[in-house]
Amino acid sequence: MPQIAMTETLFGGLLLAAFLFFTSRRLGLSNFWAGILSGAIPFIAYIFYSTRYWPGGDVLAIHFAVYLATAGLLMVFGGMQQKKQRMHWGPKLIVGFFIGLVMLNASLLSIAMRGLPDSIAGIFLPNPDNQTVHTTFPGLIPHDRNKLYEPHLQQIEQQRNLGWQVSVDGFGVIKSKVGQTVKVTLRDANNQPIHGADITLALWRMANSADDRKLSFKETGDGVYTAELLLPDEGRWITELYIQHGEDDFLKKQSLYVDGND
Repeated sequence: MPQIAMTETLFGGLLLAAFLFFTSRRLGLSNFWAGILSGAIPFIAYIFYSTRYWPGGDVLAIHFAVYLATAGLLMVFGGMQQKKQRMHWGPKLIVGFFIGLVMLNASLLSIAMRGLPDSIAGIFLPNPDNQTVHTTFPGLIPHDRNKLYEPHLQQIEQQRNLGWQVSVDGFGVIKSKVGQTVKVTLRDANNQPIHGADITLALWRMANSADDRKLSFKETGDGVYTAELLLPDEGRWITELYIQHGEDDFLKKQSLYVDGND
């Protein structure tokens, strides 16, 4: 089962709830039990999905609240339809407000995970130097990766003294769900290939940590190491290339943007 975006599970659950409610009513189920089923079944399905792709407690709570609210609205509409009553403009305004709120939150989630479309970003965001503008949520830095800055500077100085020449090929154009070969070329200070290095590449998904990946490279030539990369979704990623050779090690971090597979 492939991982599904949060907006798809939310709106997919809303459509499923509406389908279950009206189908149950046509089959003669009472308004109360039709509402219970329309809210419970999508949420149970999402819990089952969460056992494989854990989204976090906050995301689970959002789905529960949306599914529950949808079931409640369907029960209200069903009860009024059963009694052939017309809804007052006040409840209609409240329902419209919450529908707009759901749409706004879904739009913000989509922007956080995938960024603004280029056509919209070009209209609203200033870009005098015609550079690439990325609008995805940059993510949060855990405390254990943010509190020790001085050792980081020491590591940079040690790497500079090694004189290693490290080049990475394959990050030019990457699309989600499309395989890509990443090649690392490693040479020492005398421009000689370094053999037998242990190289790993960690990839952190800025919008969803469940997508994080870790690759191991194999030596395929003189100082050349390759690995196959397949990322599940578009957006902003952070890469951490770690190289170990004997007692020496090398660390390189960089930002990576993955395009959608259109």
